Amino acid sequence: MKSAAVSALALVCLFSGDAAYAQESNQCDGIVSILRISNYVDSGSEEGLREASEKHDAWYKSHGVTANRQVVIPILQYDEDTDSVVKDSSRVSTLHLNSAVSAAAREQQGDLMWNEFIALYNKNTEVADTISVCPPESLFSSR
Repeated sequence: MKSAAVSALALVCLFSGDAAYAQESNQCDGIVSILRISNYVDSGSEEGLREASEKHDAWYKSHGVTANRQVVIPILQYDEDTDSVVKDSSRVSTLHLNSAVSAAAREQQGDLMWNEFIALYNKNTEVADTISVCPPESLFSSR
C-alpha cells in the first residue's frame, strides 16, 4: 500500500510539473529560464560560485536532465572616473537556462550531491532576486 501511495504521489508531481511547464511554454516563445541576482557574501568569490554552478550542472546530468544549464554571468558597472566598464565585485547573476525541464528531477533533490552544491552557493552568494525570463532560442543557437 505504501509503495502504491508513493507511486501515485510521484505521478501527481510528474504531471503537475508537466502542466506547469506547459503553462510556462504558452507564455514563452523562447526558453523558460531563471535569472538570479545574488550578492557575494564576505568570503564569497566568483571562482567559488562557478564551482557551485558546475556541480549544479553535474547533478542534473547525473539525474538524467541534460537539456538545461547553469551559467554564471558577471554584472558590469560603468566607471565614470576611468570611462570604462568594470566587474561589479559585490553582485553577480546566474541563469538557469531551460529551467522547466528540471522538474523531471525535482523529487531527487536533497541528496548528498545536491546539498554539496547548495552549500557552495551559500558559501559564496546570497540570492537577492529571482526572476523568470524568456530569452529567445536564437540567442543560444550557433549562426
